[in-house]
Amino acid sequence: MRKFAKISAVLAAMVLALAFVGCKDDDDDDDDPSVVTTWYCTETDEDDGSVFTETLYFYDDSTFKMVMSSEGVNITDATGTYTGDTTKDENIVITLKKIVKGALEDSDSTELVDVPSEYASKFVIKATINGNTLAVVMDDETSYYIKK
Repeated sequence: MRKFAKISAVLAAMVLALAFVGCKDDDDDDDDPSVVTTWYCTETDEDDGSVFTETLYFYDDSTFKMVMSSEGVNITDATGTYTGDTTKDENIVITLKKIVKGALEDSDSTELVDVPSEYASKFVIKATINGNTLAVVMDDETSYYIKK
């Protein structure tokens, strides 16, 4: 009977140990949004001829990020929110919440800052998805992005 009690105690300890190991927090996916679609546009700077790429990342929590890449350097140029479905042919609205400071004051600063309230309406951008093309209209200019 003592042998049975020892075996039972060992089994109970193993079950408890496995129960604690099995209860780890695996909600890591909820912390970071997942990319829904990615769009890119490669352009040449008219002033100095350098080539750069803008990449737009649209996430499943209705946020987006714009990353500028040139000569191996990546800079987050803007972040914000969007409405609409970036996986379908339809109109979407992009609202910038943060932008690089240099874009607001014509400097080289890459610090992300909140969009000032006086610019808020300027940074609500309308875009149209048609197949693998995203057309973004801002300041009467249209930029075309290709779906990755």
